[in-house]
Amino acid sequence: MTHAFISYKREDEVRVGRIARALEKAGVPLWWDRSLLSGESWHEDITEHLEGAGCVIVVWSEISVSPAGSFVRDEARRGLARHILVPVRIDPIKAIPLGFGEVQAVDLSRWKGDPRDPFFRDLVAAVKAKLEGLTPPPPIGPKRRLARRLTYGATSSAGLVAASALAFNVFGVTTSTCAIPPQPALADMCGALHIGNQPTRAERLAFAAVPKGDCQALRDYVRDYPASPLRSRAADLITAGERGGPWVASTKEAPIYVEASDGEPKPTQAAEQADTLERAKGDADQACRPLGAGTVFRYMPGTASVKVEKWSCDHTGAGYACGFSGWAECPVQRQIERCG
Repeated sequence: MTHAFISYKREDEVRVGRIARALEKAGVPLWWDRSLLSGESWHEDITEHLEGAGCVIVVWSEISVSPAGSFVRDEARRGLARHILVPVRIDPIKAIPLGFGEVQAVDLSRWKGDPRDPFFRDLVAAVKAKLEGLTPPPPIGPKRRLARRLTYGATSSAGLVAASALAFNVFGVTTSTCAIPPQPALADMCGALHIGNQPTRAERLAFAAVPKGDCQALRDYVRDYPASPLRSRAADLITAGERGGPWVASTKEAPIYVEASDGEPKPTQAAEQADTLERAKGDADQACRPLGAGTVFRYMPGTASVKVEKWSCDHTGAGYACGFSGWAECPVQRQIERCG
């Protein structure tokens, strides 16, 4: 048996220290950067112990899942690549960083330090299994929590039946168990505990609020709820999308820059600017044409207009010469995309 390596954010040191001491008392050989001797090259020493670990325990917290936790994610990625990662949550974070959601995290966000706590026992069992090269046993913590909530919180005969089923099924919480009445309360509870492949209440309601066939709303759901079990369903609907709805009018803009004419200057600035705007119509049309080259927009040539952002005029003895930077305003039609 080799050692387990703890990856965490320095701001979480106090809470991680409590976990580390409890793991050591439970017989887990452990290394974390508090073990560094003074004067050692910390980077090389951490790398050595990370590569030599038989298990990498990554501690997900509000700060370690933020952009500030890049080192934690890098260490976790190495553990994931070697199939020795054991994630732990110490905060009720909404989503695990992208790429790590397939490995279920042990929830210690409510742990008070009791070594008999079923969630902590899940952590010990998972770490020891990784160190011995075995498959971790099924977790017992979420099942115990769900059974306890149902037993204490059931207010109907259906709720009591659900609690009894859990109690006499060796806590075999499955997707079918989370789908029994009362609904959707039980499924929401399973979602909150991240078991039974159920979405949380917020995820379920957000998905139900997506307008039928709205591709952008589905893309927003995939972006906003990366850990939701409904994410794959939303992605399938997007993949099945097609263009075939009505065409609606819209306006797109393209930047243009019109230089002063090489021809004869106009006697007044107003006359020169009017002439420059007339010349700019061709430039605007050329800037808009690429919009109609694809399948998303239709553009009718010759319909573009010009919007000036900044004039640049020079006055000489012969008159005025003007150019400008601005925008080509392109009237287009866009076909509505339908998904699913």
